[in-house]
Amino acid sequence: MQSLNRSIGVVSRCGALWRTERLAGTGVGPHDHPYLFYICHHPGVSQDALCRALYVNKSSVTRHITHLEAEGFITRAPAEHDRRVMQVFPTEKSMAALPLLRQVAGEWNAVLTEGFSEEERALFAALLERAVQNAKNKLEEKV
Repeated sequence: MQSLNRSIGVVSRCGALWRTERLAGTGVGPHDHPYLFYICHHPGVSQDALCRALYVNKSSVTRHITHLEAEGFITRAPAEHDRRVMQVFPTEKSMAALPLLRQVAGEWNAVLTEGFSEEERALFAALLERAVQNAKNKLEEKV
């Protein structure tokens, strides 16, 4: 299974390099897209909920949110019900960036499945989804 972990890592790193090139000049970093997708679809999400939704630690969320705020993609505000809770909201800039982010994600999916038949694409997607669910289940066992 070592080679499976290595392969997943290589695909991830190649994707990050590819997104860096495709998103150059936009202010969106190679690992910012999951944050922007989630925040745009869940305006007012708390930073803690963002951690849980994206399966990342608090320091990673803070780092990405700080970057996205500095670039004008999001704003933060204390929640009305609890001033200690920071909510994250998309800006017009982030909403305007969504079509490009969707395009880049679709292009990367096409790169990954180039030469696959429709049946292979469906099987690949199903197997990846099972692997994701296995990973989430294992992580949630420890929580």
